[in-house]
Amino acid sequence: LFDKVQIEPSDQSFKEAIEFSRGTNFDALVAVGGGSVMDTAKVANLYSVHRNNDFLDFVNAPIGKGLPVTKSVSPLICVPTTAGTGSETTGTAIFDYKSMKIKTGIASRALRPTLGLIDP
Repeated sequence: LFDKVQIEPSDQSFKEAIEFSRGTNFDALVAVGGGSVMDTAKVANLYSVHRNNDFLDFVNAPIGKGLPVTKSVSPLICVPTTAGTGSETTGTAIFDYKSMKIKTGIASRALRPTLGLIDP
């Protein structure tokens, strides 16, 4: 259970989630919460299978390298508890890159959740 998601994810909070995911073996991920929770789960999932990549490898260019995702990620089930971001349907994960004082992200169809469960 990773419970250190920030309300507005930053590069540092994503790196904490990545470190957690790289030290854990799992068959699937479940993200319950708002867009920040779901985006953090997407990134943790990505780097759990791309264990040797640096953080900026998949971050959108020109901030990062914008490398393509070349490995399949684990299934991700998103259960949004808020309305608005639509993160349960997208292949993007947005964060604040604190050292540059900008908002950027990682985008790939591979990051799209496998399933979104919405309780109206």
